[in-house]
Amino acid sequence: MVSANFLTTVPIFSNLKPEDLEPLSGKLRRRGYQKGEVIFHQDDPADRMHIIVEGNIRISITSDDGREKDLAVLQPGDCFGEMALLDGSNRSATATAVDPTQTLALYREDFMEFLREHPEVVAQTTSLLTSRLRSVNQMLGDMAFLDVPTRMAKQLLELAQAYAGEEAQGGPIEVPMGQDQLARLVGASRETISRALNSYRRLGILSTSHRRITITDLKALERMVSF
Repeated sequence: MVSANFLTTVPIFSNLKPEDLEPLSGKLRRRGYQKGEVIFHQDDPADRMHIIVEGNIRISITSDDGREKDLAVLQPGDCFGEMALLDGSNRSATATAVDPTQTLALYREDFMEFLREHPEVVAQTTSLLTSRLRSVNQMLGDMAFLDVPTRMAKQLLELAQAYAGEEAQGGPIEVPMGQDQLARLVGASRETISRALNSYRRLGILSTSHRRITITDLKALERMVSF
């Protein structure tokens, strides 16, 4: 059984006590995915959400003409697919395992039963969805008003915070991400991202290696966003 203490680290359950989450912990079902495996596709029927235990998940959308745009890269403790718990509608995005991943699946019927005893979780879930909507709105604004180097710098700062946490103000920060994936997150071509990375590399802000970006001067990267 999953520890109820672990569930308190998940955003939509963070206001609950471990003893309140004990009934729910027994309903979570562990799932494993290989690197590159699609957990669900955009427009698939939806009946469950996932909590990441190990690994990273890429959330992306695809346009009618086949172009792909990454919305986020989620890490352990994050949840995804939670809209299915509220309305059971089709998936609004595709979720793909970036590397070998373990999740805990929570089915809609189990969640609805839990809500009858803990209606305050509805507010938590709504808050999480609102936060993600704001992030999408911010992303659309950035794509309209910021050039690619600035958008890339902003994305790298967010990734640095995600991967380094409280240590983000210290030494070099490694972001395990290749140029293709960074291009999808920024919403630019790989060639444009490569030129921007080369420019920042010449300035001593970062270095790159195979599918890895190392930020060596975080303060300088922050200045690139504030220009």
